[in-house]
Amino acid sequence: MEACIALDKICRSFTVEDVTEDPTRLSSAFDLVCEGYMQLTSRPLDLTEVREELCADPYHRHGLARTLLLTGENPNTGMIEPLGTLRIVLGYSHTAKLGIPPLEAMRLITPRGGWRDFSFEGFHVDEVVEGGRTAVAAACRIGLAKELQVAMGVVRTLYVEGYRLACRNYAKSQYWGILPSHIVSKAESAGFRFIPAPHITLNHEENGALFEKYDRYWLKSAPWFYKVLIPTS
Repeated sequence: MEACIALDKICRSFTVEDVTEDPTRLSSAFDLVCEGYMQLTSRPLDLTEVREELCADPYHRHGLARTLLLTGENPNTGMIEPLGTLRIVLGYSHTAKLGIPPLEAMRLITPRGGWRDFSFEGFHVDEVVEGGRTAVAAACRIGLAKELQVAMGVVRTLYVEGYRLACRNYAKSQYWGILPSHIVSKAESAGFRFIPAPHITLNHEENGALFEKYDRYWLKSAPWFYKVLIPTS
């Protein structure tokens, strides 16, 4: 009970902001992404290359993605610090002229029959916000923060606030994302519901090098494409 009260107090200190247009705080968010994704590989990687590949990609450069930064109290230090980040890609059907698919997932995976006829759970790309690049500060996984399960509180808040922002500012109504099985299991216990899309295959031919580079994610954590139903409270 005391741990729940303490976690609730920490979560009340959370602030989530869109930092896409704020170079300094955007850099802090990118640092968290690089820190997190460097743990998803079994090989040594160049940090600059990771940052360019994952953060400054076409969705960011063309303004199709918004980066959110969560700050809040780190219970290990008592200080307000960056604790997590989430990127949302705003689905738009007319991206062919940019040379990219409407969602990042469409480059990485394919449903049976292809994306053109994919309508599972009412999927409509212009209504979709796609969550990705979720990263939680390493400080959330040590000491008192680990005992209080602050990392899950960070992820829950990012998902909820990311979806609210997309609905409010960009008229989106569906939340989809590629997620590993362990995150799905933990988030379900926090009130989320995940509906797995049927018959998804990874696009190995086009993305083999990427999948090998981040092998702990793509090859070992059973990622899948889900419609995410956000808890209302």
